[in-house]
Amino acid sequence: MTLFDRTGDLTHRTGPLTGGEESRPGAIGFDPMTPTTFDIELDPSWSSLRGTHGGYLASLAVRAAERVTDGRSVRTVTTSFLRPGHSGPAELTIMPERLGRSLSTHVATITQDGRGVATSRVTTMVVVDGIEWDAPEPERIAAVPECVPLDPPEGVRHFAHATAVLDPTHLPFTHGPLARVAGHVRPLEPRPIDAAWLTMILDWFPPSPFSHVDPPTGGVSVDYTVHLHRTLDRLRDGEWLTGAFRADVSSNSMALEKGVIRDATGHVLAESFHTRWSARTIS
Repeated sequence: MTLFDRTGDLTHRTGPLTGGEESRPGAIGFDPMTPTTFDIELDPSWSSLRGTHGGYLASLAVRAAERVTDGRSVRTVTTSFLRPGHSGPAELTIMPERLGRSLSTHVATITQDGRGVATSRVTTMVVVDGIEWDAPEPERIAAVPECVPLDPPEGVRHFAHATAVLDPTHLPFTHGPLARVAGHVRPLEPRPIDAAWLTMILDWFPPSPFSHVDPPTGGVSVDYTVHLHRTLDRLRDGEWLTGAFRADVSSNSMALEKGVIRDATGHVLAESFHTRWSARTIS
């Protein structure tokens, strides 16, 4: 089973995982109390502003957590980016921190060339009966016909994994009054809007600071947290999701971007808190 189109498999060291019966914990010898290592291939189609796309790296941790937990859903993933990754082979090791009856926590680390690239803390949980509420207050985003197509810069290839149109109110490279980017997005082909895809797409849009200041300021990811509320089987023909991202504060060389992905009815699917390096130089 591949994560997205044109990506390599997460391959367990004792054999491939296909997403079928053989991928269940225990079926190929998973020990829930010990680390599990997967061989991964970072595909060049996920190249981004600086190395491999961060949302893609975080989504690999989501996939790994799904593989080693039995029937639990990923609800929160927090990723710290240690250094840029590059296309080619890498390793992902995931180990349990706590295995509870309802909630479990795992730590996943991606290494490449013997050095850490990203580390993620992933919370999974079983289905439990709880009190729910939802008060959708969608941000105002121009309708699809009024938006402009996303025109990514040359060499930033991760944009080829979805299609989007942007709200013309705040566009990258316009030096506007707000650090904001919003628009409508959907997969290139029909597919589940699942935890891994939502983790990726919340980092897929152009960085919101780019509508306010010149890149690369505000573009490099430091820490990235995604909380997943719900998933979808797939979108209907002609249906879009909306995405809105704002970084209202930048202080001491760090900007905090808040993001949200909503379905066509305005209900929140997932949210992100994303710290971005806002110094004038990249170190």
